[in-house]
Amino acid sequence: MEKVRQRDSLIDLGAGYRARVQEDGRGPVLVLVHGTPLDTRAWDPLVPLLCERRRVVRYDARGHGTARSAPIPDSFSPLADDVAALLDELDVHQAQVVGHSWGGQIAQRFALDHPDRLSRLSLLCTRSTPFPAFHEAVANMRATGRVDPEPALHRWFSPAALAQPHGFVEQVRTWLQEAPLPAWAAALDLIADFDVLDDLPQVAVPVDVVCAELDQVSTPDHMTEIYEALPFGRWVLLQGARHLVPLEQPARVAEAILAH
Repeated sequence: MEKVRQRDSLIDLGAGYRARVQEDGRGPVLVLVHGTPLDTRAWDPLVPLLCERRRVVRYDARGHGTARSAPIPDSFSPLADDVAALLDELDVHQAQVVGHSWGGQIAQRFALDHPDRLSRLSLLCTRSTPFPAFHEAVANMRATGRVDPEPALHRWFSPAALAQPHGFVEQVRTWLQEAPLPAWAAALDLIADFDVLDDLPQVAVPVDVVCAELDQVSTPDHMTEIYEALPFGRWVLLQGARHLVPLEQPARVAEAILAH
């Protein structure tokens, strides 16, 4: 079993890119890549369910959390290179990579650019083809200099979660209000143009394709396309779930990505 370095530190992962890196647990390494405009805190409910069987590593992607000062690049490849740099920092050759939403696109690019560093891929509520509607959302963000978090919260959470006065919805509302708009807009622009579906047959490791039944962007129909494009895909549908499943339904997500 690999030696575990328990830590919560700021680590230099690239020129001008210093990020919070957290490690918990022991066993085979599992790297968590968060969505936008969130950060490592978006994994808080999930980590305790994983770390008894995995060495769980999470980090703040460029432009997010502690790495707000690091600009978002104009393509996903540098973001995928950051995952490789993180593994180098940990002295780990291969890991299972779990990506949610925008983080799932970073994970897909990592699978294509660094196939020898990947043991398994888990994609949560993400896309592999463009979503041009986000360009319009970005234009509005930049024109007004603000974002109303309520439409996103109603897409991301179930009515039951929205009705809880002191639950994760309130936390996420605060995170969205505090999120740096330039980084969020740049990340959404990347999502809007992301297109790797035709390349997914190159992914030669097992892939968990985990979708939420009521997700309005990473729809079950689209994630079916992802599953069908993969040579070694495994399909998981979370009934009644919406987009932020790592926060709202961590037990079901943990089961889905550890079932193998």
